[in-house]
Amino acid sequence: MTTGEKFEELKKKDIAAKSDRERITIDKELEQLANNDPEGFEAAFIASAKQTLEDAKRLRIKEQMREITQFVSMSYIAKNYFNKTKSWLSQRINGNDVNGRPARFTPEEIDTLNKAFSDLSQKLGAFRVSL
Repeated sequence: MTTGEKFEELKKKDIAAKSDRERITIDKELEQLANNDPEGFEAAFIASAKQTLEDAKRLRIKEQMREITQFVSMSYIAKNYFNKTKSWLSQRINGNDVNGRPARFTPEEIDTLNKAFSDLSQKLGAFRVSL
């Protein structure tokens, strides 16, 4: 088992740990792993931190859009602003795996999404029903 694999295994155990005693044991194992292979441990730690950051970004986008997706048609946005399907947009909002990799928005797509919401906001604000 590589240092990275062992690190991930210990990380999962730490998340699932139910007592301080378990966490202390895991901390000792992590310390031993770091002492045995400092470079491998550092690489595993950095990779894990980067993955955690990416996961947080995906969750942040999903959380930000939670309310708006309840009353704005994601199909409309996908078709009219991205020329894509609702599935495509949903995959990026939810960070679903596509071809073995998590789907995510590019910075340009985030700009397009923000422009779409701004445009829809203006259209809704200007809309009036008359008799």
